[in-house]
Amino acid sequence: MNTRQIFQTSSNKRWNIFKWSGRLLLFISIISIPIVIFTLVRGITPGLPLLSSPADTLHHLINPTIPKGLSKKDQKKYKGFITLLAEKTKQHPLPQAPDPVIKDKVRAAFFVDWDPQSFASLQKNITKLNTVVPEWFFIDPITDTLQPKIDMDALALMKKNNVRVLPLINNTNAITGNGNFDGKILHRILHNPQKKEKLISDLLKYVTQYQLQGINIDFEEFNEKGDEPIIAFQQELYQAFHNRGLLVTQDVMPEDDDFNVKELSKYNDFIFLMAYDEHYGTSTPGPVCSQQWIEKALDETAKEIPSEKIILALAGYGYDWPASTEATTITYQQALAGARQYQATIYFDNTTYNNNYQYTDGDGIKHQVYFADAATNFNTMRFADEYATAGTALWRLGSEDDRLWTFYGRNLSNAAMQIQPFDFSVFNHVNTPVASPDYIGDGEVLNVIATPQPGIISIQYDSTEKLVSEQKYLQLPTKYVIKKYGNVQHQVLLTFDDGPDPEYTPQILNILKREHVPAAFFVVGVQAEANLPLLKQIYKDGFEIGNHTFTHPNIAEVSGKRAVAEMESTRLLIEAATGHSTVLFRAPFNADAEPSKEVELKPIAISREKNYYTIGESIDPNDWVPGVQADSIYNRVIKQYEANPEKGIILLHDAGGNRQATVDALPRIIQYFKNRNIQFITVADLLKTTKAVIMPPVHNNLMATNAIIIGEWYYLQQGLNYAFWIAIILGLLRIFMLGIMVFLQKKKAPGLPMAATNSFPKVSIIVPAYNEEVNAIKTIENLLLQDYPSFCIEFVDDGSQDHTFENVSNAFKNHPKVNVHHKDNGGKASALNYGLLKSDADYVLCIDADTQLKHDALRQLMKYFLNTGSPNAMPVGAVAGNVKVGNQNTILTRWQNIEYITAQNFERRAFDLINGITVVPGAIGAFKKEAIFNAGGFTTDTLAEDCDLTIRIIKKGYRVVNCTEAIAITEAPETLSQFMKQRFRWSYGIMQSFWKNRDACFRPKYKGLGMVALPGILIFQIILPMIAPLADFMLLFSLIWNRHDAASLHKIGWYYLAFILVDMSVSLLAFSYEKEKKLQLLWLIPQRFIYRQLMYIILFKSIRKAIKGETQGWGQLKRTGNVKQVNQYSHS
Repeated sequence: MNTRQIFQTSSNKRWNIFKWSGRLLLFISIISIPIVIFTLVRGITPGLPLLSSPADTLHHLINPTIPKGLSKKDQKKYKGFITLLAEKTKQHPLPQAPDPVIKDKVRAAFFVDWDPQSFASLQKNITKLNTVVPEWFFIDPITDTLQPKIDMDALALMKKNNVRVLPLINNTNAITGNGNFDGKILHRILHNPQKKEKLISDLLKYVTQYQLQGINIDFEEFNEKGDEPIIAFQQELYQAFHNRGLLVTQDVMPEDDDFNVKELSKYNDFIFLMAYDEHYGTSTPGPVCSQQWIEKALDETAKEIPSEKIILALAGYGYDWPASTEATTITYQQALAGARQYQATIYFDNTTYNNNYQYTDGDGIKHQVYFADAATNFNTMRFADEYATAGTALWRLGSEDDRLWTFYGRNLSNAAMQIQPFDFSVFNHVNTPVASPDYIGDGEVLNVIATPQPGIISIQYDSTEKLVSEQKYLQLPTKYVIKKYGNVQHQVLLTFDDGPDPEYTPQILNILKREHVPAAFFVVGVQAEANLPLLKQIYKDGFEIGNHTFTHPNIAEVSGKRAVAEMESTRLLIEAATGHSTVLFRAPFNADAEPSKEVELKPIAISREKNYYTIGESIDPNDWVPGVQADSIYNRVIKQYEANPEKGIILLHDAGGNRQATVDALPRIIQYFKNRNIQFITVADLLKTTKAVIMPPVHNNLMATNAIIIGEWYYLQQGLNYAFWIAIILGLLRIFMLGIMVFLQKKKAPGLPMAATNSFPKVSIIVPAYNEEVNAIKTIENLLLQDYPSFCIEFVDDGSQDHTFENVSNAFKNHPKVNVHHKDNGGKASALNYGLLKSDADYVLCIDADTQLKHDALRQLMKYFLNTGSPNAMPVGAVAGNVKVGNQNTILTRWQNIEYITAQNFERRAFDLINGITVVPGAIGAFKKEAIFNAGGFTTDTLAEDCDLTIRIIKKGYRVVNCTEAIAITEAPETLSQFMKQRFRWSYGIMQSFWKNRDACFRPKYKGLGMVALPGILIFQIILPMIAPLADFMLLFSLIWNRHDAASLHKIGWYYLAFILVDMSVSLLAFSYEKEKKLQLLWLIPQRFIYRQLMYIILFKSIRKAIKGETQGWGQLKRTGNVKQVNQYSHS
């Protein structure tokens, strides 16, 4: 007999090949990690394309206007605020400030609704104001009638704070859209009594309807030959409003002959003197409002009208003049952002009290910037209050230096300063607000050019006259300043977030290609990595790809390092998959085209640091909401577009849940815009560049290596994902099939009676034993209680090292039915063969030495041999008994009991139907001796001699049947180490048995054995358990990284739930058949999860042993003797 075990080898070649192959794979895996990390850390960041917006449009000036400025005479006369305040000029003595109390001073500010910053400033600072002048009234350039645009939120805020509201009406032309004043509109009204009367009547109607306090007239660029028409209009307006107790005010420009201030003052309660625009957009560069120029403007106006009727308007803005080009109006924050961006030094001119700096932009164009700040405003207010004006008005809310509000609410005249001294330290620090960003330009593509940073400013002041005399910006105070690009012009841009998704993205791509419509896909890294070919397909089909982070977190709620890693890992994935990078980014949860909160602004700022432009959206149908219908998505898109046709970026989703409604709505959305000749564009079109610029090519060896790594990782992950789903599906099918087979088997063989015979063939009960001194005597005593009339016991001690042989010999020395044998240790198979040789019976019952049988077990087994059935029936070669755990005193043994009932015993019931039982258990199995010998006997080349013999018996043409009534009670391992030792022997032995009999696998000749049972061992006991740990890891990985994808989580959850429910149902069926207590099934769920991990360890240990080719002995389990006596065992 061959004593060499299956898999055994004396050569190390097989093990060395495996070992070095494993080391190589491990090395490649380990080295891949630092390569990817190095690429991320190295940060091969693509350059950002230079963009232009309407705000950047340069209007070249051939002959810029040179402001008249101050003559030499004026320069001698007007020496500045310090001199004026100090000397109390004798030529023009200043009127005494009537009262230092603030309530007597007008503190006004202009409000505009076209800048969100204006409302933010109003909300924050309205308590420092007593008058607001909102720009709410306009003139329709076609009908010449009033066109009110009242901001109801702002109005409610103003009324809540009890400030005077004087809405402004101007004559700007809304059709041209450039904000320029149009004298022709005004001319038509002034010279048409009906139009003039209607305008005044409408103004009065709206002012009274909304309970406002008056009106502010801002008419400029007159197209008149004289001043009579405007004076006449003002007179009629004044009379109409005063009859209702309403105020009338008017804005006038210094040094403008269109304004007859003396006459106009008769028909105004206040004149707003716009003491700014000394230099302006189409002039040469220079101060916005120098102190001498203001002094002259106020002095000359005060000669015509009383100073207490003058409200001095302050500049809260500046100008940026490119060389030989029209200037752009800038806010204070934009001025600081520009200085910070170009590292320019800001100079405070103590002659003009204005700030200025110079810089050269990316195109090499030189710029000069002049702007006013809080120091400018403070000195001007000191002058205005000491001059005894009615007060001041800021142009405008939202563009000012925030330091202004530390003093704007108080009187700054000498008298007031003596009562309440001013603390100049408020100028030293500026804490800029995080929210409420400052926007430049228009569009839905966002570029952060400045982020919040508190300012540190050094100032010097004249302690006598209490004016700021010097100022240095040591650290520029900035808030979020965002430049906007991408104005649409009868155009729309489709964008899709959260993908790619294997179900919905291909459908969307097909629709877009069929309709020849471009789009941009903002991909989530984990989705792209899981669908790598789809990511490649998106680029190959000509669509743009943007970055939507790797795991879809809220960027504002994670650390800066995590946020950068999210962006860069996704960019790296896009580069590796497509060979192109991207500068397009959209933050999860915050894609608004006009963000105003920190949670919305932080992602944009972080992305800009890594050279991304943020692509916003203004049309969001909320197609991600569960249960939304295609009709709703379509209607929301159309409604939002028609309400705001100058915005055109549409946000849709191709992943992250059930997106069928989006797929269904998309063709209708496309058709709507096509029918109206609205063009579909790309992000590149929007930014007036090319796809190659926003997705630049990336070619280097490191990226090529990353592409290989990511590709291999994708295919590994996909393989494991498929393995997971195949395992789930095959597991479900297997459970269903076993349940059906058990049902059919029970129906086919409801019960077999004992054969009617007076002659019972003799049966030898063979009990092999090794170190079984604890259980051996009890086992024999139990066997002697069998009610079968003719049997003997062959006890074979296989060279035990304890007192097994001596104890049994002494206990049963003269017993007629017990024969005790001793042999040298050779393993269980050799002990069984020894017992066969000593037996003189035609049938044998083989049991383990730790097992007890019910008193009728042998009789139940033998009835299958004695009831031969039809003459042509396949002879029965072996009968498997029903093994149960008798020591259920620990969690581990309870789990094993569940396994015996729901797996081993249940499977034997099922495979009995197809003659596919592969194991007649060593604890209780009856054999026809002839079948054993024909099959070659018990062999020692496997550790599972019972499995090997059973398969060989079936291959020889015998039937192997199951007898559920023949019950054996065995001792299961109670400790983990003993359990692992036993299961390793089983697992390794089954692998050996399968390999030894692999010739029968998938062979129709062997029917159920070859086509079902052996393939089942291969698939469910070897292959799937080998890859299951990796599949479990990938499942855990997916649950963590795809947690934003509710659809995927639900899918996995439902499959798992279905698997558990079916598994429990079949387990319940098995317990019912076995008449076991159902409460034991409570241990099923933890058993299923924990048991699997233990089985993985055992299987891999077995595989390692097989590859190494080492021999493995029978081993010895430590017995406790805790098995219940068979008459104590109950399953009711």
